[in-house]
Amino acid sequence: MTSHPAPAPPACACRHAWPTLTAVIEGVIHPVVPAPAHTPTSALYLAHCTECGAAYTGPWKRLTPLSRVA
Repeated sequence: MTSHPAPAPPACACRHAWPTLTAVIEGVIHPVVPAPAHTPTSALYLAHCTECGAAYTGPWKRLTPLSRVA
């Protein structure tokens, strides 16, 4: 019996990959951004592209209220 590797998650199908990301944490939607390393939250929850719904498997961090103001 041979084992087959799990299929790769679908890549973002948007024109510009990963335009915006969100994660649902305990039923609440949070905007998130890519991060250089996993955070405790990104190790437990999965983020998704808000446009196409693809799962973002890389590390991410939540946006704080101060970082949303631009």
